[in-house]
Amino acid sequence: MIAFPLLIIIAAAHITMILLIYHTNNISNHLAELMQTSAAYQIEAKQMQGNNTVMSETCNGYIQMPANPDGSACVGSLMAYAKALDSDYFFEKVLDRFRGYDVSPKVVSCIEAAVGQSKQMMIIQLHSIALMSSVYTLPPVAELASLPLPALTAEETAMSAEERVALARQLISKGDYSQLRYFVSQNLDECNRTLQSEFDSAYTETQSRVNMLRKVLWFTMFAIIAILSAAFILLYRYIVRPLRKYSDDISANRKIDMNGGVSEMRRLVDSFNGLLAARNKLETILRSEAENDALTGLPNRYCFERDLIRNDDRTGYSVAILQFDVNYLKKTNDTKGHLAGDQLIRTAANCIKECFSNDNGNCYRIGGDEFSSILTDCSENEVKMRIDNFSRALKRENITVSVGYAYTDDYDGERIHALMSEADKKMYEQKRRIHEMNKDAYEDSRIAPETGNGDK
Repeated sequence: MIAFPLLIIIAAAHITMILLIYHTNNISNHLAELMQTSAAYQIEAKQMQGNNTVMSETCNGYIQMPANPDGSACVGSLMAYAKALDSDYFFEKVLDRFRGYDVSPKVVSCIEAAVGQSKQMMIIQLHSIALMSSVYTLPPVAELASLPLPALTAEETAMSAEERVALARQLISKGDYSQLRYFVSQNLDECNRTLQSEFDSAYTETQSRVNMLRKVLWFTMFAIIAILSAAFILLYRYIVRPLRKYSDDISANRKIDMNGGVSEMRRLVDSFNGLLAARNKLETILRSEAENDALTGLPNRYCFERDLIRNDDRTGYSVAILQFDVNYLKKTNDTKGHLAGDQLIRTAANCIKECFSNDNGNCYRIGGDEFSSILTDCSENEVKMRIDNFSRALKRENITVSVGYAYTDDYDGERIHALMSEADKKMYEQKRRIHEMNKDAYEDSRIAPETGNGDK
């Protein structure tokens, strides 16, 4: 009579915890998908703007230099222009895709306005190209033949070659054309701002729901603890006490008065074991979240500092501290997006784990692009061999990571921070050398148009 209602309460609490964890995971997955789609939409809008810029610049390049010194038509810019017309990020194609996306009417309106202005720009560009090509005959190339050039008016046909050239350049340099470029840029920037604002609102709302679910989860856990306390009292009153009476009856050689106590005790023990397993599972999940880095699966900074303290208890053995820093993560985020940046961090973590994680060492992610490793009971030659293996792993994955190490073969329990400082210094010296060796490429990447979704 007592065990059955108690079992129902415990089972309900157990199911509640599972549902809360399941619902929290679903919301987290939705949030990750929301981040990915928002970033993809913003990148697509920027790609459209970049394609428009290519069309404008290549058209202007042809108008300003339509012929080579030998008098032949200079069609390199026009070939690029024709390619931009056929690009997946041509404004009309982008508009068709945005109309099918799950975005607000305001975002679609911004794209439509930018497309309308881009069409006006293209009309002016094609008119200028038609005027210039009437003076400098284009070669019979399929890409150039596909350009939708308009026919010249009778008045334009009657103009001299010099007048047509001057008119073509005037069309491209007019204030109306520059104003259209400005409006296209403004509308696409407004599109991205709207996308970001809508994402921020959805993120805030979703995060609020996650926080509420976490509070409910903790409340449920404490409620389970309270239920267990009540169960203990009931167990003592209705099972332990009767069992003592059974023992007294046996000692006094009296007939045992069997009641329902033993049966309920067995059922309660089974329920308690199930509840304990569920609680241990929840504690394992919480401990894993507290000690492991979600992106790489490596132990986090907390574990690193904890293991440093543990090493202080021993003396007279060898220790090596290694510090790592992923190179060009910001450039990867800016040029390829945050998903590529996350993949770069995961790849670097796998290389570090492959080369430095075993029975006498462990690896940690201690910051955004920073990792560490502690090797014990090893020789300096072994450390250097591991670094060589690490360099080969980096070449295999086509990434670059700066590394520095500090080693002692007679650790006294007090040098750990000095070793860390030395390893940090060597790592940053290597990072400086790498950046100096690639300074020109790095500077070019900073000047190039941004296509990512922000710093990481």
